[in-house]
Amino acid sequence: MKRKDGNEDGKKDVIVLNSHGVGQYAYTDHMPKWGETLSVKKWHVAEDGGKGTNVAVALGRLGLKTAYIGKVGNDPWGDLGEKWLEDAGVDHTFMYRTDEVSTGTGLILLGPDGQNAVIDGDSSSVALKEEEVIQALDEMKGSQYFVTGFEVPMKIALSGAKHAKELGMITALNPSPLPEEDMGRLDYVDYLFINEVEAKYICQDDDEKDPKELMNKVREKYGVQNVIMTLGGDGSAALCKDEYMEVASVKVENVVNTAGAGDGFMAAVIANLVWGKELKEAMEWASKYAALSVTIDGTIPAYRPLEEVEAFISRCC
Repeated sequence: MKRKDGNEDGKKDVIVLNSHGVGQYAYTDHMPKWGETLSVKKWHVAEDGGKGTNVAVALGRLGLKTAYIGKVGNDPWGDLGEKWLEDAGVDHTFMYRTDEVSTGTGLILLGPDGQNAVIDGDSSSVALKEEEVIQALDEMKGSQYFVTGFEVPMKIALSGAKHAKELGMITALNPSPLPEEDMGRLDYVDYLFINEVEAKYICQDDDEKDPKELMNKVREKYGVQNVIMTLGGDGSAALCKDEYMEVASVKVENVVNTAGAGDGFMAAVIANLVWGKELKEAMEWASKYAALSVTIDGTIPAYRPLEEVEAFISRCC
């Protein structure tokens, strides 16, 4: 099969299974309360994708052989997703198109200091079928990494991760948005990416402030070997088998937009693991990558090519 990145070889560095959507932005000085009519400024459609297109575009621009699996509508938002992936060199052979649903959109409210709140609409990924994911993975047997998350239905994401693991891939999961139902044992997931808020929710412990203890509880609950947790302005931490590590955040003055920074961080960690780096070094590089991304408006434009990232790191870090 000739794929939509122009290559005959189905083997990839990374396969991404998650949603595509298009973000709309608006600026506000506070978050609304129930019943409030909120005035916002500069409401616009931006180059902002769902978690799947975000991660895939970031990886593609860093030079990795990347493929995307997902489902979108036969509409302009789906066309835009294909264009973003194609421009980044990502194989979108398995971006399935359908008339069953419309491609999802979301509203990102931006605060005065770069904070954000995301309101997600229905995802077209609800129409994605398990057999479509399995078919895509079988076509790309021999790929190295598989990355997924829950902007596609949890059952499909986890089924994809299990099958990818059976095919010999290294698997990574960002279980966001967290599901109400139990995820069960995740011992087929090699890297679990979460943030501090998600860890506290998983552990049902809002008072625990020690990242290591939170990750220990998460690891025991799900049976994963490696947990990577972002800590907002405090950087990130990881529990890798029995080794605990912390990585400081990289401070930048001109924060424009933090939406998509977590997706970029995960993509950058995976990229560095593909390049053969150890986890801590991968996280350190990813922190610098994320620092650059928050200085640029919109998620898709924020994921810069490798040479630009390296130039930024040499200047500021």
